[in-house]
Amino acid sequence: MPTVSGEPEGAESTPSFAPQCRLVAESSRYTSKAVRDLRYDGDLTIAIQGPSFSHAHVVFRRPVGFRVLDEGDLTEYWNTYSEPHGWLWEVLRGGWLDLERQRPTFWRGEQDGLREYFLVDEDCINVLTWEPPEIIDLGTDPTVTTD
Repeated sequence: MPTVSGEPEGAESTPSFAPQCRLVAESSRYTSKAVRDLRYDGDLTIAIQGPSFSHAHVVFRRPVGFRVLDEGDLTEYWNTYSEPHGWLWEVLRGGWLDLERQRPTFWRGEQDGLREYFLVDEDCINVLTWEPPEIIDLGTDPTVTTD
């Protein structure tokens, strides 16, 4: 849960978020990437392009919710949870899910198994979901260099 910052007595307390994340290991096959498309049709599919004509779809099946924010609005994730350290992270605490859990009407926040993922880009994507994402390779193998 977020900690409350040390405010002067009588001042309104402000939550301070310090995310703790774990790299999604499968994403490390793509040393860099660019988001090319995002589509929601019940599943959330994010098309990425990696090096050497590699492409993939990052698919979140039946997400509870997702948001897209400019990286400048998510500076609490810098520098630890950004490229070149990785681009797809599972947020263990201190992220959007913890923020939503502060709302009394966010009933799903009380259910076991809800997870948060964070995809780094100029426009970053947070996803609340029950299952880990699938990374479906398209095009060339991202681990093979072409000359």
